[in-house]
Formats: sequence, C-alpha cells, structure tokens
Amino acid sequence: MPSIIVPARNHAQFTAMCLGSILYSVSRLKLACEFILVDDASDPDEKILDVFRDHRAKAAGHHCKIVRSNKHQHYSGVFSIGLSQATRDLIFFISNDMVTTPSFFEALLLVSSLSRDFGIVRGTSNYCDSHPEHQIAPPQPPKTFPDIDNFSRNQLSTQGCAFVEDKLLSGDAILLKRALVERIGVLDLRFFGYFGDLDYGIRAQAAGFKLVCAKGAWLYHEGAGHLKGQVQAQGVAYTDLHVRRMALVDAAYQQFRAKWHLEGEVAWQPHQSTEFLDRAMANADKVALKYDFPASANNDLEFY
Repeated sequence: MPSIIVPARNHAQFTAMCLGSILYSVSRLKLACEFILVDDASDPDEKILDVFRDHRAKAAGHHCKIVRSNKHQHYSGVFSIGLSQATRDLIFFISNDMVTTPSFFEALLLVSSLSRDFGIVRGTSNYCDSHPEHQIAPPQPPKTFPDIDNFSRNQLSTQGCAFVEDKLLSGDAILLKRALVERIGVLDLRFFGYFGDLDYGIRAQAAGFKLVCAKGAWLYHEGAGHLKGQVQAQGVAYTDLHVRRMALVDAAYQQFRAKWHLEGEVAWQPHQSTEFLDRAMANADKVALKYDFPASANNDLEFY
C-alpha cells in the first residue's frame, strides 16, 4: 500500500480539492494509504493545517502524518521532507494543484509493475510544464469532476499499459519506488526551487533506473498553482512573480552547472535545449548519487 506526499504552500481551495480527489481515488481502488501532508510555511490565514486536519478526519482507514515547516522549503525541500517520512514501498508525490482520478492511480500502478527498473513513473495531463509531448487536453475544458474522471477513464481504456521512456524528470505528480530512494536518497537541498527534480532524475538514471511516462495515466492540472496562490494572497502582479521565479531558476541552474561540472551556457535560457542533460550524465562518475536527508533539517519542522 502506498505513501502519498502532498505539499501545500497557501491556497487552501486547491489543496482541499486535490486531497478530496485523492481520497476518492484511493477509496475506489481499496488502497489503504499513508498520507504525508506538508505545510510549506503557509500564511496562517490560509489555514492549511485546518485543511490537513479535515482530510485526516475524513480519511478513516488511512494513516496521516501532518508536517509544518517553519521556513519556506520550496519544491526540493517539501519533496525531501515527504520522502524522509514515507515508509511504504511505493511513494506518490502529488502537487496540490492536481485533481486525480482512480484511473490515474491505476495506470501508474500498472506501468510501475512492468519492470523493477522503472524507478519513477509519471503520467499525462492537460498542462505539462516541461513535457509538451505528454500534454493531452480534453476536447472541451472539464467543468466538473465527472468530466475529469470520464476523460481520465477514457485515456486508460485507450492507452492501457502503454509507456514511453523519459530523459528529463519533471516531478509534479509521480510514483517512486522504495528501491530508488534507498539507492539515491532524497532531493538535493542545494536546489531551493528548481532543478531539484532534474538533478534527481539524472541521479536515478545514473543508478540504473528508468524514468517512464504511463500514457494511460491522465489527471487534471491547474498549473502554476503556487504562483496563482501568491497572486491572490499577496496581491502581487503575476508578471512580477514570474520575474522572481526566473531569478530563482537561474540561481538553481548555476548550482546545477557547478555540481555536474558543466560548461556551455552560463545563464539559463527559457528555451534552452536539454542537451546539457546528456553532458551531465557523462559526468555522473564525478558526482555522489546519494543525498541523505540532513538530520538538522528536522529542526525546522513541527509534527501534528
């Protein structure tokens, strides 16, 4: 039975909808799950802890761990916190701006069972930030959960256990195997906001695991949920947040270049080729593949 990690930084509405869809999905599949819910230093007025407590009250038959970080961890941090708390052999990480379905979980589980070498399995969606080849939009924008559920079911019916192998990891809704985590650990916390998943994907492949996309797994993705939440909560213009985001991306890219001994483009370009991933893989013998969650990181956490 799986562990399911769901992080949230503000935006209670997205978070409640995401958790509700997950609980419905795993209940339909008769899966008893371990939920790890991570509050990434949300504004107290957002009441994310209340959303998590409400989920725990509804999740009879499941085990829930609620964790709050007292400082902003961003993607790599919350993912690593979740992995450090997960105890099951199969681990899902699902961003809080996703709406899942039973068919999505079923397809990921089916494809993951096809090979022990499949270390990370992702699916398709209406919005894919780094994988346009996995972006599948319904003929009409879904207006209700039944619309989402029906389209997801049709994708599974059409695609079944079909899969393709990926070179790049974009880890917004994925399944990981315990064997992978034991081999390479958690995400590298030097990557505050970005490149943590790219780094993790390269380490996974260097350790002999494959990244695959289950073509029959489809979920609805609101897209840029954390940025939209900031726009609403702080009244900041989306363009200003985007500028800040790209500054974080470039800072993370510099860390990535240093870690993987890369030359070439000095500054990150928005449409930069992923050819640099091949060069990083070629330098894998110079990089430690395993990164353990530092014990000191627990000092920033509260458990409920």
